Amino acid sequence: MKIKAIEIEDYGPIKRFTFTPENFTLVFGLNESGKTAIVEALTYLLFKKSSVSLRYGKPNNISIEIADKDRMYTLPSKKVNIEFPSGDVANLLYVQASESSVYGYKGESSFWDGIKTMLGKVGKGIPFTKLDEDIFEAVGMQPKRVEWKREKQNLIQSEERRKDELWSYLKKIGEIEKKEIELAHLSEKNESIKKKLKEIENFKNYRRYRELRNVYNTYLEQKSCMQEYERYKHEYLATWQELDAKKKSRTDDETKLVEVREEIQALEKEIDELKSHEEIIEREGFKTFIAKATQEVRETSILYPLMTFSAATVLFILSLLNKIPLLPATGIFVVSLVLLIIFLARKQIARKILAERDVRLTKAKKFFPDISSLAELADRIEKTQEVKIKKETLLDEKRKIVTHLSSGETLQRIHEAIAELREKTGLAELSDLQEKLDKKRTVDEELSTSRGKIFGMLHEKDERKWERMIQEMKTSRPEQEPDISSEQDLKAERENIQESIEELMREIKIFKEVQKTRFNITDDRSAFIEYNQLEKNLENYEREREAALAARDIFRKMSGEMDEFIQEIMRGDQSLSEYFQLVTERYEKVEVKNKNFVVTDRDGITFKIEALSSGAQDQLLLCFRLAALKRMYPEGTFLILDDAFIFADWNRRTILVKLLKKFIEDGNQVIYLTSDDHTRDLFKECGARVVRI
Repeated sequence: MKIKAIEIEDYGPIKRFTFTPENFTLVFGLNESGKTAIVEALTYLLFKKSSVSLRYGKPNNISIEIADKDRMYTLPSKKVNIEFPSGDVANLLYVQASESSVYGYKGESSFWDGIKTMLGKVGKGIPFTKLDEDIFEAVGMQPKRVEWKREKQNLIQSEERRKDELWSYLKKIGEIEKKEIELAHLSEKNESIKKKLKEIENFKNYRRYRELRNVYNTYLEQKSCMQEYERYKHEYLATWQELDAKKKSRTDDETKLVEVREEIQALEKEIDELKSHEEIIEREGFKTFIAKATQEVRETSILYPLMTFSAATVLFILSLLNKIPLLPATGIFVVSLVLLIIFLARKQIARKILAERDVRLTKAKKFFPDISSLAELADRIEKTQEVKIKKETLLDEKRKIVTHLSSGETLQRIHEAIAELREKTGLAELSDLQEKLDKKRTVDEELSTSRGKIFGMLHEKDERKWERMIQEMKTSRPEQEPDISSEQDLKAERENIQESIEELMREIKIFKEVQKTRFNITDDRSAFIEYNQLEKNLENYEREREAALAARDIFRKMSGEMDEFIQEIMRGDQSLSEYFQLVTERYEKVEVKNKNFVVTDRDGITFKIEALSSGAQDQLLLCFRLAALKRMYPEGTFLILDDAFIFADWNRRTILVKLLKKFIEDGNQVIYLTSDDHTRDLFKECGARVVRI
C-alpha cells in the first residue's frame, strides 16, 4: 500500500500542490512555506483526524491516489473501499514533527488494543473482537458485562413469567371445582345470616323510631315551656343587680351626705368663732402691742445716777470755792445732770409700758381667761390662725364631698327603674328573677340536649323538617322480638363468609375469565403445549449463553497468541531490539511490560521509556514503527515523517536515514518533510528524491 499522487488546492499558504511521491522522497520547504498545511491535509484525509485542531481548518480541495495489491484507489471516495488505521494506531504510519509518540490522547491501552485488532483479522479482515461482539450480539448478550442485553433479558423474563403463569393455571384446574361447591354452600349460609340481620335491623329501626318520637315529644314540651320563660332575660337580671347596687350605694351616700353636712355646719360655726376672736384681736391691737411689748423692759436702780450727780454737785461747789478748776467741774456737773434727767425719763417710760402691759393682759383675760402672760397670748393668737386655716381647708374638702355625693342618679330615679323591671318581668324581687333564670337555664340545657339527640339521629339541622322525617321513619312493631345481642356475632360471621365468597368468586373469575383472556389461553390442551415449548426455549437460551462464553474463551486464547506475535516485533531479525541497538549502539533489548516500553543496556540495567532522553524516545518509537509495519504490512506500506529526526544528533541522524533506506529497500515507502538543510543533504546522499515547495 503506497501513495501514488497528491493534489492540494487553496489550503493555508498552498495555492496548488501536485506531488507524485517515489518510494524514498523528501519534501523540503522553509518555515511558513506550507509544509504544515500539507501534513494536516494528508493526515486529515488518510487517518480521519478531527478538523477542530487543524490550523487551517477542514481541507476541501485535496485528493490522494493509493495503490494497494494491484488496485488503485482515489480519496476522498463516497464508497469506502480501502481501510486505514484510525485513532491511536494511525500514529504507526505518521510521525508528527518533534513528537514521535505512538500513543494518542486515549493512552497506551487504546493503542495496544488497536494493534491487536489489526493483527487479529480473519477471513475478510474481521478482527477477533468484532467476531466476539457479533456472537454476543447474535445471542443477545452484553460483551462487557457478560450478561443478557436488556431486550433479551426482557424476553427471557417474559417467557419465564409466561411459563410460571401457565404452570399456576394448570395446577389450579383441579382446584376450581372444589371451590365452586364451597362457594354454593357459603352463599346459602350467607343468605340465612342476612335474613336474621334484616330482622334485627327492622327491630332496631322500630326502637330508634320510638326513641326518636319520644325525644321529639319531649323537645316540643321543652320548647313550649321555654316560651314561657322568654320574658326572663339575663340583661334584666344584670340591670336589676346594677340598680340594687346603685340603690345601696346611693342610700349610703345619702346617709354620709347628712353626716358631712352636719360636720360642715359645725366647722362653719367653729370658723365663725375663730373669726370673731381674730376681729377682737385686730380691734384691740393685741398683735401690735405684743410686738412692742416683746422688747425687753427693765426698771434700773436710781442709786448710781444720784451718787454720780451728788459727786458732780460737790465738785461744782468746790469749784465755786476755788478749790478746783471751775470749767471741768461745771462740765461734769452738767453731764451728770443730763444723765440723771435721761435716766428718770426712761424710768418713767418703763413704768408706763409695764402699766399698759398689765392693762392689756387684764383686758385679754376677758376673752382668753386661761392665759397668764403675753407669751401665752401670742401663742394663743398664732394657734388661732393655724386652727382657722386647718378648719377652712377641712371645710373645703367636706364641701367637695357634698358636691360629689350630691351628683349622680337619685334614689327616686333608681326606684323608678326597678319598678319598670318589675313590670316587665312580673316579679317583685331580684331573687325571684334569679330563680326564674336558673329554671330557664335548666330548661334550655334540656332543650339543647334534646335538640342534639334529634340532630344526631336525623343528621338534619332544619327543625322544620324533623316532624316529616320522623314520620317517614315510622316502623311497625315486629311480631317477634329478635336476639339483638347476637348481632355482632352474626355480622362478624357474615363478614368472614362474605370475604370467603368474594375470594372464591375472584379466584374462579380470574381462572375462568381474566387469566384465559389475559394469557390468551383457549383451552387446557393448548396451555400444556405452550408450557412445554417455553420450557424448551429457556433451555436453549442457556445453551446459547454457554456457547457464547465458550467462543469467548477461544478468542481470548487466540488473542493471547497475538500478544506473542507482538512480542516477536520486539526481538529477532529486523526487530525493534535490533533496530534500536543499531541506532543507539548502547541498548541491546527492548520489551513491552504493562503495555509500556522497557529497554535494557549492555550492563543489564533496565529503563522505562520515560527515563530516556527525548531524542532516544523518538528513535525508539521510530524503530518500533519500522519493525511493526514490516510484520503488519509484509507487502509494503507508506510512512509519513514530519521532521522526525529533529532531536537526534548528527551521527544518529545518519544511522536513522540509512535505516529508512533499508526500510524502503524492503518494499516500503517513506515521505519525509523537513525544513532542515543538514537532514535534506543526508537524505539526498542516500538517494532520496528531494521535492521543494
